[in-house]
Amino acid sequence: MNEKIFLAFDIDGTIYDAGDILEEAFAEAILLCTKQGLCKESVLPSKESIVATLGFPIDKICSMLFPHLPRETRDYLGQKWTENLVYLIKDKKGKLIEGVEEVIPQLFNRGYELLVASNGVRAYIEAILFTYNLTQFFSPFSLYAEGDLSNKSEIIAEYKKILKSSKIIMIGDRITDLDAARLNNLPFIGCAFGHAGAEEISGQKFIASKFTEILDLIESIVKSNSWFFI
Repeated sequence: MNEKIFLAFDIDGTIYDAGDILEEAFAEAILLCTKQGLCKESVLPSKESIVATLGFPIDKICSMLFPHLPRETRDYLGQKWTENLVYLIKDKKGKLIEGVEEVIPQLFNRGYELLVASNGVRAYIEAILFTYNLTQFFSPFSLYAEGDLSNKSEIIAEYKKILKSSKIIMIGDRITDLDAARLNNLPFIGCAFGHAGAEEISGQKFIASKFTEILDLIESIVKSNSWFFI
C-alpha cells in the first residue's frame, strides 16, 4: 500500500453493541437524579427509545429522551449515564459485534490506519477500545465530538484537513455515519448489522450484512480508486 488509507469507524453499533446495558445505565442515572430532586417525574425510557437515539451526540440524546427537563438536568443525566456505561463496559457488559476481534487486527496488519469517528463521549469510546484490547489497532490521533467539534461530520472534515488526505472510508451503521460521508464526499460502507438494521442506510452501494464482509468491501473501494461518495 503506497499511500496511507484511513478507515474512519463509528463505534456503537459498528464495533460494539451496548444494547444490553443501556437501560441499566440510565436507570442508575435517573435514580441518582431523583434522589437529588432534579428529575422527580422522569420515567426510564425503553430500550427501543434509547437505541433510536444512538449515533447522536450525548446532549442530543438527552434532549430527545427528556425534552421536559431543564438543560442543566439533562447534562447531569448524560454525564451520569456515561459514567455508568463506562463502569459496565469495564465489567465486560455489552458485547463486541461478531467478527470485530478477527477483522480489526487484519485491517491493521494490512497497513490501514484506523480512526475513531463517533459522536460518543471520549470516555465511553476509550473504555470500549481499552476493555476489548482494541486500542493498539487504532491511531493515537483520534478526534471526538468535543470542543469545537460538535458532531461526526465535523470530525471527518477535520480529519481530512489535518491528514491532508481524501483517502478516508467512513464505516458505520446509522444515518449520521452516512451523512458524515456524504457531506465530506467520502466512500461509505454501511453496516446493516447495526442498531437500525439496513433501514437508514438502504440504497448505498457498499453494505455489509456482517462485520467480516467489511474487509472485502474496503478492498473493492481501494481497487476502484474511487475516493468520493457514491
